[in-house]
Amino acid sequence: MKNEALTRQVYHLVKRLYDYGVREVVISPGSRSTPLAMASERHPELITYIHPDERSAAFFALGLIKATERPVAIICTSGTAASNFTPAITEAYISQLPLVVLTGDRPHELRNVGAPQAIDQVRMYSNFVKFDIDFPLADLYEAPHDLIEATMLQASHYFTGSDRGPVHFNVPFREPLIPDLTAVELLAPEPVITFEEERTVDLSSLSALFAAGNGVMVVGDCQHQKLDYVMEVAEQFKLPVLADVLSQLRGLNHPQLIRTADTLFKSQQTLKPDYIIRIGKPVVSKQLNQWLTKQTCPQILVQEKSEPDTFPVVPQHHFNMQPAEFFKSMLKLDLDVRNDLVSVFQHLEHTLSEVIEAHIDAVTDEGTAVAKLLQQIPDDEVVFFGNSMPIRDGDTFMQHGRAYCNRGANGIDGVVSTALGMAAHHTVNLFIGDISMYHDMNGLIMHKLERSNIRIIVLNNDGGGIFSYLPQRKEEALFERLYGTPLGLDFRHVAALYELAYSLADDDIKLPEATHVLYEVRTDRHNNFEAHQALNEKVKAALNE
Repeated sequence: MKNEALTRQVYHLVKRLYDYGVREVVISPGSRSTPLAMASERHPELITYIHPDERSAAFFALGLIKATERPVAIICTSGTAASNFTPAITEAYISQLPLVVLTGDRPHELRNVGAPQAIDQVRMYSNFVKFDIDFPLADLYEAPHDLIEATMLQASHYFTGSDRGPVHFNVPFREPLIPDLTAVELLAPEPVITFEEERTVDLSSLSALFAAGNGVMVVGDCQHQKLDYVMEVAEQFKLPVLADVLSQLRGLNHPQLIRTADTLFKSQQTLKPDYIIRIGKPVVSKQLNQWLTKQTCPQILVQEKSEPDTFPVVPQHHFNMQPAEFFKSMLKLDLDVRNDLVSVFQHLEHTLSEVIEAHIDAVTDEGTAVAKLLQQIPDDEVVFFGNSMPIRDGDTFMQHGRAYCNRGANGIDGVVSTALGMAAHHTVNLFIGDISMYHDMNGLIMHKLERSNIRIIVLNNDGGGIFSYLPQRKEEALFERLYGTPLGLDFRHVAALYELAYSLADDDIKLPEATHVLYEVRTDRHNNFEAHQALNEKVKAALNE
């Protein structure tokens, strides 16, 4: 058998990746990773994507994970190629996304001797992965087979559940690098070793708290949390449900669903519940987080994460489980509940919704452009927000649909690529600022190669719009150079380079029908800031009345 030891090693490793749930692999071309790339390409069931930019490739894989909830593998060669995976691995770690990182490496005798394209790749992502291993070089003993079996059993623990997150396999190879491409029988699937984690929850100790009434449910970022029974619990316990833009709940039609919490708490911080149930990762809204921090009542955090996100304030109780399991247990409690806050929040929701709708009709700025476009997106399509202003405008104006975002590290990099990864499985509408778009323009190559269904809505305010809302804006002598950073880009040329249709918005903000399009909305940063301030004043006036 040609290169028998190498063939057996990489085929068995790739076969076991598939057996443990990997269905898609993103490959960045390079020489030293040849065995991994060829074995993946030869696997009859794996879907492979070829992406020449490692940094964007890894974010593209995050989009695939968001769309499928399955682990996705990424492959690159040795050297700085592996370094370019770091931003996406960081995002995957904080967002609990099962990214399987495979880096080809030089053999041990070529490390630390000045050999080309060789850096220290052992534990190079150690701060941001759940598991890592530096494989030995391939040989014909059975030990490598057993090591792969042990490695996959250990690593697969991080593909699902409360410890979900990225893992790193560093795999060194000696030349020759080409495996036996005819040995596809080595890729035949095998059963895997499974482990089950049973969890039950007894909520009887919280019965007295729930019976006291006047509870509030705050549903934060639940892009990857199961929310079955959530509205049944809201009805039975008479809870207003404050739904973050990433809660996945805003598309529901329910009278207890509150979509205007961010707008409300910019002007109203005096509401005081008897208890608060927080679901998922923290909310986007700074104002809602400030309100949560001020509360003295017990707070309950329900989040499937062994190291919980306690921000903005440490809760009195943490339940490490999918919210659906918690809600199912809550429904078993037979309590007579009265909650006076439901009607209060419903009245405020009605009042603020009217103010926001009137504002959208009366004002022309970046925020109202986002609002008008969101109203036109079909329910079966996905919205993906860039960080900084797009996600915040989404929190203010989004009334329906499913929204996603790279909200782990809150970065502006890799947004285009992640959205395109999701677009491999859904029709996606990406709202992104001009700086963030520039930061990941390389990622657009996957549209040219894969022809994904995506509308890229570039909110071009010629700079970093979010800094206008921070104290730095008052330092006029330094602000534009250090924070405003105008780039003066015309995105029609970007669209032409990557074979996207191009459309420039006019006063009639209309969502393009095509799904291979870059739609540029040009706005003014100063006007955007003034419009947001005007909305806040309208809200204060309405609440005072």
